[in-house]
Amino acid sequence: METKYCKHCGELIDKDCVVCPKCGKQVESLQGAYPPVIINNSSSASSSASVPVMPMRRPLPWYLKVWWIFWLGLFSGGIYWIVGPILRINWKSHN
Repeated sequence: METKYCKHCGELIDKDCVVCPKCGKQVESLQGAYPPVIINNSSSASSSASVPVMPMRRPLPWYLKVWWIFWLGLFSGGIYWIVGPILRINWKSHN
């Protein structure tokens, strides 16, 4: 295996390398026998291609938050205020 040094960072790389694996810069120009290669060194292009981005969800307005708190409180706390006294009376009568 033949090696050479990168012109930019001095890293020891394979002779066939066109782009340095350490610094990511192009070491030598491509010769005419090879098809053209597009080199994209931007980190945003590689990260956005591999990880799907979920759209941001809008927060609820204050009046919808109050509405949900009211209804959930009515259904959960309301049951406590109706059933609670019955259970307390039943518990006191047995103890």
